[in-house]
Amino acid sequence: MNSSTPHHQKEIPPPSAPELSETASLEITGMTCASCVRRVEKALSNVPGVLEASVNFATEKAFVRSAPGAVSPAALRAAVEGAGYGVKAPPAAEKSAAERSEAAPSVDEEQNRRRRDLIVAAAFSLPVLVLGMSHGLLPFAETASGRALQLVLTSVVVLGPGRRFFHLARVALRHRTADMNTLVAMGVGAAYSYSVVGVLFPSVFPHAEHGAAPHLYFEAAAVIIAFVLLGNWIEAGAKKRLSDAVQALMALVPPVALRMEQDGRLEEVSLEHLRVGDRVLVRPGDTIPSDGKVTRGRSAIDESMLTGESLPVDKGLGDVVYGGTINQAGAIEVTISRLGEDTVLSKIARAVADAQGSKAPVAQLADKVSAIFVPIVLLIAAGTFAVWFALDPTPTGLSTALERFVAVLVIACPCALGLATPAAVAAGTGRGAQLGVLIKGGAALEAASRVDTLFVDKTGTLTSGHPRVVEVESVGITEDELLSLAAALESRSEHPLARAVVHAAAERGLSLEEPQDFESHTGAGVSGRVQERAITVGTAPFLQSLGMDLCSWEGRALDQARLGRTPVFVGVEGSVVGLLAISDPARPEAALVVREL
Repeated sequence: MNSSTPHHQKEIPPPSAPELSETASLEITGMTCASCVRRVEKALSNVPGVLEASVNFATEKAFVRSAPGAVSPAALRAAVEGAGYGVKAPPAAEKSAAERSEAAPSVDEEQNRRRRDLIVAAAFSLPVLVLGMSHGLLPFAETASGRALQLVLTSVVVLGPGRRFFHLARVALRHRTADMNTLVAMGVGAAYSYSVVGVLFPSVFPHAEHGAAPHLYFEAAAVIIAFVLLGNWIEAGAKKRLSDAVQALMALVPPVALRMEQDGRLEEVSLEHLRVGDRVLVRPGDTIPSDGKVTRGRSAIDESMLTGESLPVDKGLGDVVYGGTINQAGAIEVTISRLGEDTVLSKIARAVADAQGSKAPVAQLADKVSAIFVPIVLLIAAGTFAVWFALDPTPTGLSTALERFVAVLVIACPCALGLATPAAVAAGTGRGAQLGVLIKGGAALEAASRVDTLFVDKTGTLTSGHPRVVEVESVGITEDELLSLAAALESRSEHPLARAVVHAAAERGLSLEEPQDFESHTGAGVSGRVQERAITVGTAPFLQSLGMDLCSWEGRALDQARLGRTPVFVGVEGSVVGLLAISDPARPEAALVVREL
C-alpha cells in the first residue's frame, strides 16, 4: 500500500553551503593525552595558509581548513612530525574500501595491547603493593630478600608497560613542553630511582649508620603505572565503541551501485567509481548508494535510519533521497548529487565521532590545570629540596632533602586529575552504549545532571515502531468482510501500512482470496479485483479522484486523526464502505517509563 499519511515526517537538514576553503584530514599517530592534541593543533595552525585546525583525540584525526591551494599535504605532515608525532600514509586510491579496512590497524589490536599491558602491570604491582604497605605486618618485606623482590617486580612494570611514558615524556621535553606523561614519568622515575638506590646502596642515606633501611617507594611507582594504564584501557574501549558505531552507520551504504550508461546499459560499479551526475537505478528492496535526486519513477523510501520514523516517505520526480535509505516500492532512477564525506550519512557518522571525542567542560578545566601543574610541581619540589638542604647542608641533610624532593614528586603526581574525568566520561558513555543510549559527548553527559524538561521522539521510543490496525469501521458489510477484502489486495504490496492490514486479518483468522488484478498507486493507495469485485484501498484524495463520495466519512476520519491515527478508506464497486484506523501503538512499558522520568 502506498498511501500518504498525516504523520509529521522529520526533515533532514540540507548540507551547509560550501565555503571558500578546503578541508584536509590527517590520521595522527603517537597522541596520548589532551596536551598532545593542543600541540598538534598549534603546529598545524602555524602552517601558513591554514585557517583552522582541530584534532579529535578519540578518532586520532586532524581536520585542517585552509584557503584553496594554499597548503600542501607535505607541509601539514612536516608540521605534525615537527611536533613529535606521526601521520599515517593515505590509502592507495586503487584499493577498495574493504582492502583499506583490512590494511588499517585494528582498534581491537590497540585495545588488546593495552589490556595486555594492564594485566602485566596489575599482576606485578599487586604483590609490590602488599609488601610495600605491610608496615611491619609482613616481616619478610623488611628483609634484604623482600626489598630485592620488590625491586625485581617493580622493574618489570617500569621497564615493561611503563616504558612508553618515559618515551612520550622525552618527546614532550624535546619540544620544550610538559604534559601528563611528563608528570607520570617524573613521579615514577623519581620513586623508582630513589628506591633502587635505597636497595643497592643504602649506606648513602641518613640513619644508615644506625642500621635503619631507607624507605622505599616501589609500590608508588608500580601502582601509578597500573592505574594510568587502566585509564588508557578504558579509553581504548571507548574508541572501540566509537569505531563500531561509525562502522555500523557506514555499513548501511551498499558497496556497489547499478549505474546507467549513456547507451542505456546497466553496469554494476563500486561506490569509489561513482561520480556526481551519474544516474543509478535503485530497485525495490535496494539501498540507495548515495545522496541524489529522483529523475524518474516514484517510490516509498524507508528513512528510519536517518529520522527514526517507521513510516516510509513517498518520493517522486525531483525529490531528494539519501544514501543508506531503503527503496521499498517501485524502481526509481536517481542522479547522484553528493558522494563520500559530503553525504548526509557520512556527516552523521562524523558527528558521532566528534561527539565521542568532545570534552566536557570539567575535562577542559582539568586539561588547563594540567598544563600549568607540571611546572608548579617542579617548583614546589625544588623549593622543598632547597629549604631542607639550607637547613642542613651536610651529606645527611642532602640525603634528607633528596628524600623530601622525591616525596613531593610522588605525592603530587596528579593521576586523578588526568584520569578521573576522562575515565568518568568514558564509563558513563560506555554504559549508555551498552544500554543502547548514545550520549553526545562529555558536554552532554555533564549537562544531563541539570535537565528539568525531557522531549521524547515517540516513534520507536515510546511506541513499538510497527503500525497496526487499531479500529475497523464498516457500512453495508461486516468488519471481517471489509478487512478480508482489503487484506487480500494489500497482500500484494510491501508498504508498512499494507503489512499492518494483512497482519490484522491474520490475527482474526481470516482467509484471504487471491486478487485477480492488482495495481499500486505510489503515494495514494492500491486497486484491483477480489472475488470479482473492484476493490480500492487508499487515501481520501485518491478515492475522491476515482469519483467516490466521502462526505459521510469526513467526521469519522477527523475523529481518528485527532487520536493520532491514519484513516485508510476502502471502496467496493465504486462506493466507500469503511475505513481502517492504523496507528503506531504505545509500548506496554511506555507509561511507566514516562512516569518514572
